[in-house]
Amino acid sequence: MHNYLKYRVLLVIFTIITLSVYLYPVSVNALTLTPIRFEISGNPGDVLSEEITLTNEGESAETYYVSYSNFEAQGENGDPAFMEPKEGLGTWIKTQDSSVVILPRQQKIIPFTITIPKNAEPGGHFSVIFWGTSPSGGSGVSIGAKTGVLVLLSINGDVKEEAGLLNFNTKNKQFWYSTLPISFEYRFKNDGGDRIKPQGKIIIRDTIFFPTERLNANPTEGNVLPVSTRKFNVHWIKYERSKDYIAPANFFKKFLDDTYYQWQNFAIGLYSANLNVSYGLQGQHIKKTTFFFVFPWQLALVMLLVFVIVFWGGKKLIKRYNKFIIDKARVGMY
Repeated sequence: MHNYLKYRVLLVIFTIITLSVYLYPVSVNALTLTPIRFEISGNPGDVLSEEITLTNEGESAETYYVSYSNFEAQGENGDPAFMEPKEGLGTWIKTQDSSVVILPRQQKIIPFTITIPKNAEPGGHFSVIFWGTSPSGGSGVSIGAKTGVLVLLSINGDVKEEAGLLNFNTKNKQFWYSTLPISFEYRFKNDGGDRIKPQGKIIIRDTIFFPTERLNANPTEGNVLPVSTRKFNVHWIKYERSKDYIAPANFFKKFLDDTYYQWQNFAIGLYSANLNVSYGLQGQHIKKTTFFFVFPWQLALVMLLVFVIVFWGGKKLIKRYNKFIIDKARVGMY
């Protein structure tokens, strides 16, 4: 009986060790592609040539396989919805190699071409070139990690251009803030036949309408695809807390922490945010203004307290100084 239990214990230990060897994540193969996006144009019948740089960031040699997908806009956050390329741009792209072996910490340049059909429809065509660790099956679906490069192709010709701004405001239409950051959002609708990229500034003006900040209205260089609406987010902040910041549990410490944060992001009073962007081949302009109010009450309270102390202490010092001068004058008289 004793030997039986001994063997069972050894079997359990062996099983645990075996599972640990198989399940423990030794390393993760990472692939970096550059550039991450191509924005190119051409005419029907053209053959366009480009290059992708693949970098194996892993610790072992890896074989990467290419695949293609078309995509369209999904939702308002700029997320793409991928589709199997039975036609369109995904079928026009060809790489020099369908697979490539890359040594650890090494990179390779992969040329590819886009052959635009002579009867291709003018406007925007969108695809992604995927590189993954497993080859694609007949359905275009592959198993394993993969990453991709977006290809945004504009075919020259008679393209309808119809777009416009839907709204611009602070996030959730908030008006009152105790401190920065201030988050702005605007929604752009595109009913045309090609992508558009709003470009311009959000100019922040203080209570006396003096410009205090100029923000990039499209910091991610995002495009609005045809027949879609996209929401853009822009943030005004001077000093950002670390991502692992945890607010103190003690009220007094948190009060001082917030006061210091408001000092670093000092803003007070009524502000206006002026959106001024252009888009399209004709350079159409759109302007919109929204207002918000910033009152850093913790910082204001501390500053008021300091002012009272200084004012009260100053009056005391002045009284003592005047008494000293008067007493000195009296001594001199006698």
